[in-house]
Amino acid sequence: MTIYDDALSACTNAEAIVIATEWKEFRDIDWQAVYDSMKKPAFVFDGRMLLDAEKLREIGFKVTVIGRGERL
Repeated sequence: MTIYDDALSACTNAEAIVIATEWKEFRDIDWQAVYDSMKKPAFVFDGRMLLDAEKLREIGFKVTVIGRGERL
């Protein structure tokens, strides 16, 4: 396991992000910077329904919201 000082550093060169907490840091992060630092395709799995999935898709992320159907 590797521990990082901040979320952006943890996302660098990642292929996927799993949101499993409601921490403010993940809600307020610069998602464009995150996307730019990740391998592509870049995936986000939002298990807390914390993020705006459509905005992330506009950036280029492949987004899955866990716990909510895609037809809402």
